[in-house]
Amino acid sequence: MVEPKHTQRGQESPTMSRTTDHPLAALATALEPYGLRYRFVEDEVPYLRVGNPESRYAVEDIHCEIRERGFEFLSSYDVPMGTSDDIEDAAGRIAWLVGATVF
Repeated sequence: MVEPKHTQRGQESPTMSRTTDHPLAALATALEPYGLRYRFVEDEVPYLRVGNPESRYAVEDIHCEIRERGFEFLSSYDVPMGTSDDIEDAAGRIAWLVGATVF
């Protein structure tokens, strides 16, 4: 059986570099001023679970897709929330989506 490269001795796990360098990490930083809670979930398709602490039902999973120019952030229903070119705008839309601000 062949071992995956990231499990072989002497190599750094790709998980850490993927998480910290991921566009969703930059989005998480932009969400901090809104007081939202978030969690990076490393799944087959990584996503950011964003929630409004004032409502346990106001939770949204945000994933991103590569586009011609950067990344696009999408809601769980694939509604565009913004791009990596304007992360602050995307963060504002996501905050509105979970009820943390008025758009």
